[in-house]
This record gives sequence, C-alpha cells and structure tokens, in this order.
Amino acid sequence: MAGGGHDRLMIVWGRSISNKVMTTGQFYCPGCRQQRTYALRQHQKWGTIYWIPLVPLEKSEPYVECASCHSTYPEAALRHDRASAQQQFNAHRALEDDLSQMLCEVMTLMAGEKHSVSPHLCGLIANAIRRLIKIEMPQDDILAAIATGPDEPEAVLRNVEQQAASLTDRGREIVLRAAVVAAPKPLTESSGALAFEIGRRLGMQPEAVYATLAEFSAR
Repeated sequence: MAGGGHDRLMIVWGRSISNKVMTTGQFYCPGCRQQRTYALRQHQKWGTIYWIPLVPLEKSEPYVECASCHSTYPEAALRHDRASAQQQFNAHRALEDDLSQMLCEVMTLMAGEKHSVSPHLCGLIANAIRRLIKIEMPQDDILAAIATGPDEPEAVLRNVEQQAASLTDRGREIVLRAAVVAAPKPLTESSGALAFEIGRRLGMQPEAVYATLAEFSAR
C-alpha cells in the first residue's frame, strides 16, 4: 500500500447454536400415552468466525423429544416405565407452568407493563417461553399469568430465585436475556440495576451478567 500503510483485516465473529440428534429409538411418551419414536437432542453453543462455527462453547443437558407430539422431557424419561413416566410427565408439566409464570412476571416487571400489556410484550414472552421450555403459550394464557402475578418487585425477584435452581446455565442466560430485551431502550440506571439484580437472583456470575447486558441492552 502506498505510503507504507497496512491493510486491515476485519474479523467477523459471533455465536450460534446447533441442535444435534444424539440418538433415536422408542419410548413411552406420557403426552401421547403410548409408545412413540423419540430423538435424544442436545443444544451446542458455538463461537463463530465469518459465520462458521469453530469454537465449541457450552452444551445443554440432553433432552428427549417425541416425534409425534413434539413434547420434550428430561433424558431420564427413557428409563421410566408407564407409571413412572406419567409421574415424571406431571412433574415436568408443573415445572413448565412455574417457569412460564416466572418469565411472564419478570419480563413484565422489566417492561413496566403490569397493568397495560402490549401485544409486542406478549410476543416477546411467547418467544422466550418457546426458547426456554419449548412450548407454545397462547396470548390469553400469557395475559392471565401476568394478571395473577404479584405487583411487588421483590415478590417477582423471589420467584426468580426460587426457579433458578431448576435451570441450567443456558436457561439462566435465556431468562436474563429475555428480561433485558423486554425493557424499554435505552436502559436507564434503575432498569440496568434491576436487570443486574435479576442476574444475581438467577445465580449468575457478575461477568456473565455484564456480558449479557452489554450484548442485549440495545435490542
């Protein structure tokens, strides 16, 4: 280059998630209440360079997906007989209800829309629930969950802390991302402090919370 300058190489990096099928077979599906084909799946997070996944990052816990009803279960469902599978199904559904209620509450708290919920917020909540627990939650159910949730921020935060024990590291990150995305932009000092407190109640390390805030605070 003339004048002794140097060309600069721009490196494009990012993150992506793959969904790998580890194995398939037959199992008793509590949702269908009969033998069904399943796929044992696992999410893998990657660091990408020029959109090519090169650096393996964290993995999710393996989970079972029914090929017929597309319900998902912990890997332990493959080891259960009919009675224990039904018991596991009931416990799994109760956990899904608890987690979806928590997401409705915490995203509404961050959005400041407890008493006037917008369709946009309902869409964000539905997407977060889809990502976290892989179910579709209708808008009427979302509105009902918000209406029955507490008005006090501390009660919402206590529920976050209570549900954190049932979440993987990836699940905790999804919850915090969803909360930050739901907040009006740009984040204010108070909403940023609230997001950090949510991350703390989730049991996340401060550096992980700061990284999420930096990445999603403008979205």
